[in-house]
Amino acid sequence: MNLENLNPQQLQAVQHDEGPLMVVAGAGSGKTRVITCRIANLIQEKQASPESILAITFTNKAAGEMKERVRNMLDFRGASPWISTFHSFCLRILRKHISELGFSNDFAVYDAQDQLTLVKQCMKVKEISADAFPPKTLLNHISSFKNDFLMPEDVKQEEIPYGHQHKAAGLYPVYQAALKKNNALDFDDLLVFAGRLFQEVPNLQRHYSEKFKYIMVDEFQDTNAAQYKLVRLLSETHKNICVVGDDDQSIYRWRGANIENILKFENDYPGTTVIKLEENYRSTQNILNAAGSVVKENKNRKDKTLWTQNEKGSPVLCYKAEDETEEARFVCEKIQELNREEGFSFNEMAVLYRTNAQSRVMEDMLRRTGLPYQVIGGLRFYERKEIKDVLAYMRVVLNPSDSVSLKRIINVPARGIGKTSLEKIEAYCQQKGLSLLEGLRDNGQAKLAAPAASKKIVQFLQIIDELSVTFQHGNPLDLLREVVDKSGYGGMLEADNTHESKGRIENLQELFSAVEQSLEDGDGSLQEFLDSATLVADLDNLDDERGVLPLMTLHTCKGLEFSSVFLVGMENGLLPHASSMSDPEEYEEERRLCYVGFTRARKNLFVSHARQRRIYGSTFNYLPSDFLLSIPSEIMTREPDMSRYESVSAPAHGGGGMPSSQKPDGAFTIGTKVLHAKFGSGIVINRSGDEEDLKLEVFFKAPHGKKKLAANLAKLIVI
Repeated sequence: MNLENLNPQQLQAVQHDEGPLMVVAGAGSGKTRVITCRIANLIQEKQASPESILAITFTNKAAGEMKERVRNMLDFRGASPWISTFHSFCLRILRKHISELGFSNDFAVYDAQDQLTLVKQCMKVKEISADAFPPKTLLNHISSFKNDFLMPEDVKQEEIPYGHQHKAAGLYPVYQAALKKNNALDFDDLLVFAGRLFQEVPNLQRHYSEKFKYIMVDEFQDTNAAQYKLVRLLSETHKNICVVGDDDQSIYRWRGANIENILKFENDYPGTTVIKLEENYRSTQNILNAAGSVVKENKNRKDKTLWTQNEKGSPVLCYKAEDETEEARFVCEKIQELNREEGFSFNEMAVLYRTNAQSRVMEDMLRRTGLPYQVIGGLRFYERKEIKDVLAYMRVVLNPSDSVSLKRIINVPARGIGKTSLEKIEAYCQQKGLSLLEGLRDNGQAKLAAPAASKKIVQFLQIIDELSVTFQHGNPLDLLREVVDKSGYGGMLEADNTHESKGRIENLQELFSAVEQSLEDGDGSLQEFLDSATLVADLDNLDDERGVLPLMTLHTCKGLEFSSVFLVGMENGLLPHASSMSDPEEYEEERRLCYVGFTRARKNLFVSHARQRRIYGSTFNYLPSDFLLSIPSEIMTREPDMSRYESVSAPAHGGGGMPSSQKPDGAFTIGTKVLHAKFGSGIVINRSGDEEDLKLEVFFKAPHGKKKLAANLAKLIVI
């Protein structure tokens, strides 16, 4: 096997075979090559049995790529190494041995929809209101318990403050009992039960711990407590465990990833050899210096400095736009310039942003300039469920005969109008030649639906009638506001209180910006806005020989690379996100997100921010991201000069340099820390209105959470 193309640090990691090893692999430093070469070297040079090697990663794609690379290096005859995802490995073990835990080996694995159905059934048993405690939210909390390797008996409900997590703690044992009754596991159980199996059946733990003499774990910074527990149990005998990861790329805290796993590894495995892969094969030195200057300010990280033999490269270009439209125009012009003058195809470039809602303005501008694009890891703005749902309400108000839109919304949010009742009304409509809305109105006399459903239909029709009055006497913006409020859609998402629902709320807030812009740019009619939204959503899939420009969030871009990267919205409140400003750990993760975004770029990195931005339905005067202040002037060019924005110094963990306002109410800008007589200290995360009508959203410390307050009544003290 040829190892000549490895650098000294990579070679050292490949040839290390005894004792614990941690490979701290910076972005673009060739970590996958190290893992695959290490597997091949153990088999070919150390004569290790292939079946004694276990390599675990996170995605099927990564596992498949690893298998293919190893297969190309060695000629396998017979047994091969165990290379799989965590979940696949656990499923393989449990299919053989789960009877030890009281399940039969033909157990079912429930997907997300199955889990939600079961949670709803358990909530009925426990008489928990689905309106007050959304099932998906409770399921997410149960998932968090499992990620932390907590069994039902480990979760003390009485020690948890009253709220969603408290209810989930009480539901957890009921849910687990129901799973067992159905001889089923959910996705999280695969990890938990494999860990339990090794914990509770010492002979099995000893067998597999002896079997796997060499264990390798990729993307170790993304492991949760359950995965770490499993790895420790498996490596107990030989302790020949190699973990590969980069603490600077730990960006999934919100879904259970625990950065402490990589930071404490050396303490848990005394005598660990630490090898740093700091040579980068992807980016220019200027890009690496910019990324490093941002992330090095984090306290919870292992010191490393990326360097490259690549060219120094162009400075990072930081563009200051007047507003979000000018920012999008700048990006489109640069993309066209790179395509035309330097020959980059569109799929060699990427536009990155912190939140999905930011794609809307960029999509509009790309469409106007005729550039082909694709939203990666998500839908185009007008194809997202929450957008289509809310627009369906508006379509029904505009066109009462639109039965397709009406069917979409009649039970969204859930109202208890059953499928059978709806089918009876539809049959009646077909017989009488009526629209569905007319049939619903006839239901009272015709008595087609059950009494309970009929009552719900009356309530639904009342909502539609009230929205119609708003439409007749107001503008599309007024109608949108009433739809979100009176339909209960906004309340449903707020009650969910999940990472997903918060993103959906941001998208709905961005819809307000889209409607507001249409009022300024067009004739101000609802019809014109809905027509434009339909045309956007109905674009054919593009087949362009120049490639298609990818748009994606920073969370989605991890593991990818592009010749040129445009990171938009580098403002306090977006990156770092407003929700991170009061939590030092979340603020550090925002820095890591920025680092991940920067290091996707090979040749060119463009960052941009806007002096004023209309987003989430409001207009803010944003200040440039504090992260930009970390980047030395010699490696970043500013267009135009940004010096007058740099009077605010970067804070220790966020909260400074947030969006400002020149109005008298400027004391309560986003990011301002405040004190309330009842709720204690908090941070302003959103605002609407001005002067006497100023409304604030303030995020207070537990157990109070987010509160909406009138600034002139709340008697807030700025701290």
